[in-house]
Amino acid sequence: MLCSTEGPSVDFKRPVNPIDPEQTFGVAKEPLKFYDSEVHSAAFCLPSFAKKSVNSKVI
Repeated sequence: MLCSTEGPSVDFKRPVNPIDPEQTFGVAKEPLKFYDSEVHSAAFCLPSFAKKSVNSKVI
């Protein structure tokens, strides 16, 4: 889960710091093999039917 309630507007789909698969992150002891900025952005994509459903909900 990603969330932000304070500070500047955040675009979670496009991280401020690009994800470089050659660097290690957090608990990773080796460079990342399967995760990069492109995969991160794709994680936020919805299929068309899901977008319609989300956009039709009135909150």
